[in-house]
Amino acid sequence: MKITIRTRALKMGNRSIYLDFYEKGERWSEYLNLFLVPDDAPDAKRLNDASMAKANEIKSKRLLGIDEDETETGGSEPNQLPKRVFADWLNDYIEGIRRSPSYSQSTYHNYRSTVNIIKAYLQYRRRPHYLMSKIDKKFIAGLLDFMQNTYRNTKSPDNPKKMSQCTLHLHQAILVRMLNAAVNEGIMNSNPFYALGKHERIAKQQAERDYLTKDELLALAEAPTTNETTRRAFLFCCFTGLRYSDVCTLAWRDIKQVDSGLVVSIRAMRKTGKQVTIPLNQSALKWLPDRNGCKPGQRVFDMTSLSACDRCLKKSAVAAGIEKNVSYHASRHTFATLSLAAGGDLYTVGKLLGHTNIRSTQVYADVVMETKIEAVNRISEYFSI
Repeated sequence: MKITIRTRALKMGNRSIYLDFYEKGERWSEYLNLFLVPDDAPDAKRLNDASMAKANEIKSKRLLGIDEDETETGGSEPNQLPKRVFADWLNDYIEGIRRSPSYSQSTYHNYRSTVNIIKAYLQYRRRPHYLMSKIDKKFIAGLLDFMQNTYRNTKSPDNPKKMSQCTLHLHQAILVRMLNAAVNEGIMNSNPFYALGKHERIAKQQAERDYLTKDELLALAEAPTTNETTRRAFLFCCFTGLRYSDVCTLAWRDIKQVDSGLVVSIRAMRKTGKQVTIPLNQSALKWLPDRNGCKPGQRVFDMTSLSACDRCLKKSAVAAGIEKNVSYHASRHTFATLSLAAGGDLYTVGKLLGHTNIRSTQVYADVVMETKIEAVNRISEYFSI
């Protein structure tokens, strides 16, 4: 990165000193609140030499990635905020999340991803030692812009992509929670995110929850497939609500006999860590493979990767004449929607899905209501009264 000291003429004859940053085709400025007076002003040489010396000192710090006052300790004023480097605080915070039994492994990974994005932004702006007391509306707006327009998801190093709207909104929500935690710790006076206007925030995109109807399930069951195990596992999940991550690790020991019949009993779901017990109805049992002497620890389904499963399902959906975007997760949406449509209550269906919040289940109830409204509206098409 190249940093140049420049000046800009002011109306009163003074010149404002600023730093001009340039890196990889991008340019930005930082005004230093330092000024040069006209050469004919009293004591001009001493004043201007002092201003330039200070400007060069700040420039040196910026080249090292150090912000002004970052090397200082807390001040003497009782109301002054403690000086915490943002990156250091993030390390401590994420470690607390990792150690806490209140957070699942999946939640920890989401928080870790958000922390990595923030650190990438600090490096991008050459501010690895940025103080939390300096985080303001402008900083947050810049971070959100970086997330949306500059940062690339590097899960696939050969093909880095922008994050989806849902993922962006998730990271924004985690950022807000972290800043609220900093306020509660007394490190920040307020959360600057709330100073952003609605148009400056990342909008939440309503996720499309494609599910299959009874007729579509029957069509998919009869359509040709490139992998029978994938189809069988998918249809099994349509009647149990299991996620791909859980059906992949499902072992025969998890299929248990109780007084009412067979159930799937998972001690800890992969995503939430919640225990769940799901009764197996006749439709689910139809797609359960024969055990054929398999040991308790053996897997029920010999699954391929999620991407391979999705490709297989999409081909089968096309062959079945299904125009929806069928992915493996559609099985879970199908189970939730059909269970509610069949008269299941929100609480019970939420428990079967392993939801930790009833609001997650409410989304499917809204889908069912929309379907009912469409059905009622279609009735009016037959009448002109």
